[in-house]
Amino acid sequence: MVDQSDIIKAAHDCGFEDIGFTTAAPFESHKKQLLEMKEKYEWAETAGLSLLHGTDPKTIMPEAKTIIVLTEVYFRQSFPRFMEGHFGRCYLDDDRVTKDGLYQRIKAFRSYLGKHGINSKVPFNLPHRVAAARAGMGTFGKNCLFYSNKTARGGSWTLPIAVVIDRRLSQESLPWRSAARIGAGTPALPHAPHGL
Repeated sequence: MVDQSDIIKAAHDCGFEDIGFTTAAPFESHKKQLLEMKEKYEWAETAGLSLLHGTDPKTIMPEAKTIIVLTEVYFRQSFPRFMEGHFGRCYLDDDRVTKDGLYQRIKAFRSYLGKHGINSKVPFNLPHRVAAARAGMGTFGKNCLFYSNKTARGGSWTLPIAVVIDRRLSQESLPWRSAARIGAGTPALPHAPHGL
């Protein structure tokens, strides 16, 4: 039977920089913030993005027991300078259309889990940055950017990817807080829904 160290190795073999684990408990403080700011997020519900449902992993997978958080780092490749003024770094590395990079690695990781009898889902509406913070992988800074503890030199050029699974693994469920970087100005709110 596969154990947590095997899953960590599989994540690294798939090219992910870091991996963390947290409970599949609901994100209650996140839900509270969304409800308090409901009018500001009506556009998401109208577009079919149910942010409120994403605050409870069991609405995504009723048998959810653990959330695995994978960290993708943006700055792996060099792009022509003339492009960088027209697109943000994340969009230069994004493969949602071509599905030839990150998409394939997520698929390979989920395939590994499936081969070992672990069901998984990668929800679009689960607060992935909050899940990463709850797993002890980093903190929030100005403008709700997620700052990694281990990757990207402690920077924010990361993309946490939440994978909900039906297996209980050793989990961290750490209290998290905002921690603005030196010179970054006022820290972000500790439970702002922008951490999605």
